[in-house]
Amino acid sequence: MTIGILTKATEARDKTKTAEEEEKVKLAVSGARIKDNGEDIRQESLESELSNYFADEDYDVAVSTNEAGEEGYLVTVTENNAEGNQYFVSKDGNTSTQEEASIMATLKIEGEEATEEPPMPDGFSYKEGSVEEGYVIEDTSGNEFVWVPVDKNQKIKINVTSEQNIESLVLTDPYGTDIITESSLGTSYNNENVCPTINGPYRLTVTAGGETKEVELDVYSLYAIRMWELDMLTDEIAQVKGYPSVTEFISDFFGTSTVEETQEMVKSSYKSGMFEEKEFYEDQINANGGFYIGRYEASDAGGKVGCKPTTDTSELWNNVSQTDAITNVKSTFQGNNYTSSLLTGSAWDRTLGWLYETGEKSIMDIVGDSKDWGNYNDDTFSETEDLIDTGSEPDTRANNIYDLAGNLWEWTSEASNADHRVRRGRLLLR
Repeated sequence: MTIGILTKATEARDKTKTAEEEEKVKLAVSGARIKDNGEDIRQESLESELSNYFADEDYDVAVSTNEAGEEGYLVTVTENNAEGNQYFVSKDGNTSTQEEASIMATLKIEGEEATEEPPMPDGFSYKEGSVEEGYVIEDTSGNEFVWVPVDKNQKIKINVTSEQNIESLVLTDPYGTDIITESSLGTSYNNENVCPTINGPYRLTVTAGGETKEVELDVYSLYAIRMWELDMLTDEIAQVKGYPSVTEFISDFFGTSTVEETQEMVKSSYKSGMFEEKEFYEDQINANGGFYIGRYEASDAGGKVGCKPTTDTSELWNNVSQTDAITNVKSTFQGNNYTSSLLTGSAWDRTLGWLYETGEKSIMDIVGDSKDWGNYNDDTFSETEDLIDTGSEPDTRANNIYDLAGNLWEWTSEASNADHRVRRGRLLLR
């Protein structure tokens, strides 16, 4: 999925409002890209997504192809009949302004699509669903798992053309580290073999003829840690969480004073984190094109793991140490062609990224407010003030996986440091 950093086409009357407007257009482009399954964005998809983000009657949004040409769309956003800002959206999801057309830059990630029919572990059989919506398998005891696809051998591809010689080109990874730095490149640059290292925002900055063009690529498709906290640093998320602005939110939640300070803190914590077992089997996941995740929270029902409890949530595994959890899950499912483990932080983040990629859940659903699909005392659908039985309510199902949000905290194999383990996952079959 490719999303460009948006730059205003005309001078903004208010920088804060313009930044909010740009973010809304960016989110609409992202949503249209998802709605069209990663193919060329259709005008009706873009118009539909824009209408969601600019529902306020003060805004007028128009999408046309006349000025933008056959390969993209011109989006004009006007507030209170003032002079509008214009954005060019290419059909592959990159965005820029008309004034920046002298530098054309694209940033994409591509790989080999995961197989339409996932590998079948010994002793399991297909039950229901598809790869796109949740491919479910089960064993003879009724334990069920869902396939989470991961494209194989993914690479970031850069393509830049300019009317003037390119003075500098920098690609920065989600940690903020420059992974490519080039200078004096002539009028074009192409690189289709950049290895991504982590899910998150990659930024390409190109300078030519005194102009600077920035393009951002947000990656959710890797089997790698995702810094979801970075998605929380908006006024919209802050207000959903009960704070008037992102400044008050980060002060209370992160103990920081600025968004920039918070970004650096989040990146530093992930850099220093200990993500156990990731290297142990990431090659296997890349070879298979994905992994299986437990469809339900682990339970003691009939001595089974990963099956739907037969009575209530008291059957769920609870009050167990991470050491015992690791021992139990590793010994429960061991076959001739697969092994099992606690879910890692990387696999957990990829699962959430998959929900976002398929359009099943939005960023707001994932990092903002999950009461519409989570198993909470104050959920919006169960008509009860208590937790509901795991696996009992279709509203808690996302791509055929139940209770990802809410209910129990669960151990992962991840550690943030030598003394602190991370709880958030469930049983993983690989």
